[in-house]
Amino acid sequence: MKEKLYTAGEIAKLTGVSLRTIRFYDEKGLLKPVAHSEAGYRYYDRDCVEKLQRILILKYLGFSLHQIEGMIRTEGNAPGIPTAPEKRNEPDGPEGIDAHLAEQKSLLLQRKNRLDEMISTIEIMEKCSGEERWDYLLRLLNLLTDEEKIRQQYETPDNLERRIRIHDYSTSPQDWMDWVYERLRLQPGDRVLELGCGNGKLWQSNVHRLPRGLHLTLTDRSEGMLAQIQENLTPYEKLLKEKGIQAEYHVMDADELRLKEDSYDIIIANHMLYHVKNREECLREIRSALKASGTFFCSTIGNNHMKELHEIVSSFDKRIEMPFSRLTTGFRLENGEAQLKKIFPVVECERQENDLVVDNAEAIYDYVYSYPGNAPCILEQRGEEFRKLLEELLKREGAVYIRKDTGMFICRKAIR
Repeated sequence: MKEKLYTAGEIAKLTGVSLRTIRFYDEKGLLKPVAHSEAGYRYYDRDCVEKLQRILILKYLGFSLHQIEGMIRTEGNAPGIPTAPEKRNEPDGPEGIDAHLAEQKSLLLQRKNRLDEMISTIEIMEKCSGEERWDYLLRLLNLLTDEEKIRQQYETPDNLERRIRIHDYSTSPQDWMDWVYERLRLQPGDRVLELGCGNGKLWQSNVHRLPRGLHLTLTDRSEGMLAQIQENLTPYEKLLKEKGIQAEYHVMDADELRLKEDSYDIIIANHMLYHVKNREECLREIRSALKASGTFFCSTIGNNHMKELHEIVSSFDKRIEMPFSRLTTGFRLENGEAQLKKIFPVVECERQENDLVVDNAEAIYDYVYSYPGNAPCILEQRGEEFRKLLEELLKREGAVYIRKDTGMFICRKAIR
């Protein structure tokens, strides 16, 4: 039987690695295709996928591309663990040292949990063969590319739009963005910074309620998202001008935050702090950028968020990766308060009472399709099966109950 070959695009879909990355490794001579079509398409076999896995795991462990090139070309060598930690400024005093140690411990524990999962997957691969081993190889590749998938998820608003639809089936009479907006209590003339503004739904849905003289600084690390929010607010340009509201847009990465001190009355981070690696440094920069009477609002999810839906997906096909379930653990409702109290003297938490009762199979399908990683690829193959499962479930139960576990931390720079 002739071995199946894969195009670069198919490899990208299967593994969660971007097409750009695959081409880059080809240019570097690390991942050469085994054949080319007459039209110039590159073709790869399963040995190439296994080599890609080796490249990614070395990259994950911190080796430079130059080091990886040498290791890949000299098969059988046993590389040592790199010992070139990034130099950091010394913390000030015992409290500063304790804070940095706690942050480092948290990051290392997160990495340990991920490594334990990878080791477990490799151990299973060692005991199986054929298609089962192939399935676990794809699982390992998806574990190695979680962060890249999240970056791709937010490059354009398409996936975000897919995800939003399911929230139309909320049991709460108040939309999430309305709930957030009410807690901001904006005043005329406030200077407001939003980190990770996404498609700007917060401002678009509340544009008629905005007080006069606001100065909005809307930031995101995705140029696509910023382009979308500007497009969404274009129909309201006349209204904003009449109210004297200024809006400016900047590409900004929260992991490399540099803000002017004492500049903002309000700073917002809506469902994004769990993506920030240097979270404590980011929070200190936010505190510094607030005026003396300023407030920081940051929302996140809890441990049980969308639990029932994740169980449905897992029971349907265990290969479908759910990176958000892992990558949000660093900053949730259960552990966020302790992190914030290291930086802010006053921290309050409010939870929104809001669940989903969904009686539309297509809304659930679209949400799952929007998962970062291999979900679209698997649903392209088994989509009709998944739709049938959902329709049978709705016929039997009437609707799918999905709990939402969301809330907001309200942090003040000074005790009032």
